[in-house]
Amino acid sequence: MSLYTPLALRRFYRKRYIRRPGSYSELSSAIESARLRMTVPELLSIALFYPLLSVIPGILLGFLVSEVINPGGPLIIRNTVIPYWQFELALITGFAVLAFGFTRYLILSYPFYITNVRRGKIDSSLPHAVNMMLGMAKGGVPLISIFRFVAENREIFGEISREFDKIVTLVEIFGYDMITAMKYVADTTPSEKLKVFLENFINVYEGGGDVVEYLRAKSEQLLTERETYYTLFFETLQVYAEIYLALFIVAPLFFLIVLVVFQMVGSGAMQTFKIVLFAMIPLGSLLLMWLIKSSMPSEPVGFAEHKKRGDRDIYFRIADREPGFKIYVWRMRLKKVLNFLKRPFTEEPYLLTLRALSFYLIVPAVAVFIYLYGKVDLDLLIFVTLSMVILPSILFIEYKNRLLTKMEKELPEFMKQLASLNEAGLNVVEALRHLSESELGVLGREIRKIKREVEWGELITSALEKIESRVRSQIVAKAITLLVKAIESTPSIRDALNTASMYSELEVEVRDRIKAQMSMYTIIIYLAFAVFLYTAYILIQNMLTVFASVEVTQFTSKIDIGAVKDTFMQTSLLVALFSGIMAGQMGEGRIEAGLKHIFILVVVVYVFFKFVIP
Repeated sequence: MSLYTPLALRRFYRKRYIRRPGSYSELSSAIESARLRMTVPELLSIALFYPLLSVIPGILLGFLVSEVINPGGPLIIRNTVIPYWQFELALITGFAVLAFGFTRYLILSYPFYITNVRRGKIDSSLPHAVNMMLGMAKGGVPLISIFRFVAENREIFGEISREFDKIVTLVEIFGYDMITAMKYVADTTPSEKLKVFLENFINVYEGGGDVVEYLRAKSEQLLTERETYYTLFFETLQVYAEIYLALFIVAPLFFLIVLVVFQMVGSGAMQTFKIVLFAMIPLGSLLLMWLIKSSMPSEPVGFAEHKKRGDRDIYFRIADREPGFKIYVWRMRLKKVLNFLKRPFTEEPYLLTLRALSFYLIVPAVAVFIYLYGKVDLDLLIFVTLSMVILPSILFIEYKNRLLTKMEKELPEFMKQLASLNEAGLNVVEALRHLSESELGVLGREIRKIKREVEWGELITSALEKIESRVRSQIVAKAITLLVKAIESTPSIRDALNTASMYSELEVEVRDRIKAQMSMYTIIIYLAFAVFLYTAYILIQNMLTVFASVEVTQFTSKIDIGAVKDTFMQTSLLVALFSGIMAGQMGEGRIEAGLKHIFILVVVVYVFFKFVIP
């Protein structure tokens, strides 16, 4: 966090901090645990300067609200006449104080929030770091080199690399010994698991114990704890699913029933109900999706990141003379366009993105829209046009994910075979050449590419890194990155391969378990949505139609069936949209997996209100 604050303000808080450091011990500890590059006086000055600035928009917002609700005269509260300017002043002051307090709270709580986020990421990446340390310790790599390796490879180990980087910095720059540096990190890390690991590691190291044996035992312990965590996660996911069904399918249905009753008695609550529903469903669904996403077993961020590599154009200027040839810019652009159009026919499906298919998805749909415009109903035309884009996209996404899933399931066996061949005396290049001749399914295509690139003189590590950048899979990226780092650090890669194989197998197994256990809730979402539509049908056909024909009395009023049907349809579309997203999130752990559910539910809603309900 690098933000401007006045120098005088920083000096003021620096003097206060020097006089009473104990008063800020909790905040100082949070800043250190979050590994923020700032001091307590800097954070305190930010937490005063920017809240003061936020008072200005707070005043403006309060003024706008007061103008919107201005009754045009004084307020009468309990027979007491209050001039409106006094109420307006109080409202503006309240908004200003609220803006100041809320902004200050956010800034002061930022280190604590980062600490909590880092705690989860460190706990998640600790098993991978311990297993990599175990493999390197077996190969006789010095302890400081092991810590440096983890610290330098943040794309593999995530936040734990920052903790180990602190150890390396204290040893190599500030001259600490290993024990003191590890004790400092153990005292300041936000992760209780890492703290226990380092404290026990210090005891083993100081006592002259077997470090390799300790790392092996710790690896097995972390694996057992991870299984327990997955069990708790499944139970939490089931609770979230039940909450979603209760709040975002049953609750909208209740609101619609109440709306029907209000329409019968003549209450003009239609707009209020629509505002409540259209705000509650998206906000509540997004909040629940965020909770599910944050509670999911996640790898370090780096495992999902893919290094972007591409061909780099080299430009150079030749001496001033008539060139022997020219490459026109338009030809280069034409070549780019042709390559873009040919890519879907030359690349493997699992390497493509929707962007590569965009031309073949959008152009036919636009052509159909232009041709049929004015010949069919506009809503039907829009529905058909969107279906022409969305349906092929769904088929492509599902086929691509099926290929990637197949590749991920083949990866552990490939790693095991590679480890066996390496143990038998073959180096990595020879082992890959041998495996490329065997049947490895989808993964075999990439292995044969590696073999061909190595035979053409490319480094094995560069060839492997290309898989990581091509294949959009967390599991493949993690395993390949570990393999590359193992090749670069030690000649014996068997242990690293076995580690990558074991955790790849575990990730595939966990994903399949989540999908199997949560498929039931996907079915329940569909059933609940069917009940939702059936209830809407009963309300519209049996109740509203009957009451619409009743004469208007002093207790009843004319029901606008068209407006009620529109509200029901809009609510149903909103519920279909977020139910589809939730089904993909809970069933497969991916929001994009919900696209097929959204399409199915929206089609059902369209057909239901277009053809079933007249």
